[in-house]
Amino acid sequence: MNRIETAFTHIKKEGKLAMMPFLVAGFPNFSQSLKILKVLSQHSDLLEIGFPYSDPLADGPVIQKADQVALKAGSTTSKVFELIKNLRLTTEIPITVLVYANLVYQRGIEKFYRDARNAGIDGVLIPDVPFEEISIFLKAAKKYNIDNIYLIATTTTPRRLNKITKVAQGYLYLTSVVGITGTQKDIPRKTLQYIKQIKRQTRLPIAVGFGISNLSQVKKLKINGADGVIIGSSLIKLIQKSNTNNPQTLINFLKNLNY
Repeated sequence: MNRIETAFTHIKKEGKLAMMPFLVAGFPNFSQSLKILKVLSQHSDLLEIGFPYSDPLADGPVIQKADQVALKAGSTTSKVFELIKNLRLTTEIPITVLVYANLVYQRGIEKFYRDARNAGIDGVLIPDVPFEEISIFLKAAKKYNIDNIYLIATTTTPRRLNKITKVAQGYLYLTSVVGITGTQKDIPRKTLQYIKQIKRQTRLPIAVGFGISNLSQVKKLKINGADGVIIGSSLIKLIQKSNTNNPQTLINFLKNLNY
């Protein structure tokens, strides 16, 4: 088993949800970003790290702003790989990355996945590539033993879901709402029902993201069969508002969502 499989197997035995915080690499700057990720890695089950991008179509205003801050601070694809490589020296936590296709094309698909492997990355999610066009990325991912993570939503048809689950690895990323990222007050009933539908079609773990910000949401997801929660916008809001030099702030945030 790879790191992602091992983590979800262990979490399932413990009967809890995987805590999966998301942070834009280089936000609020590179030194702080690395410090924050090190703290998160000690109190989470998996990490998702975003490559900053100038036009992040799947992300809401909070993450868009974090991308802009990171880019202004000098973020590049090479620097993100270096940051993750430094992080990997201190932890064996599974690391997946969210990256927009243009950044992969700019580096070269083969080189991007090779660099990802060398940095210690376990999974790659490219949100702006439709399933029908993913094959060239999937080929490189397989070559370098990296899981290709897929986004699905309640609008994903059973037929399309079936196609995705035949090639998906690691886990499925289910968006709690259709649209962009950002905090929400509750989980739509349709999303909770859809989790059960997915479970009938695949054994892959289901991680739910987009708008997760409170324990009530986490409990509902757990009861309805989700395997993990991805926390992005609410975490970045916390970092924007608080003193990130105090690790306890981050630890308490994660503890309050742990279920």
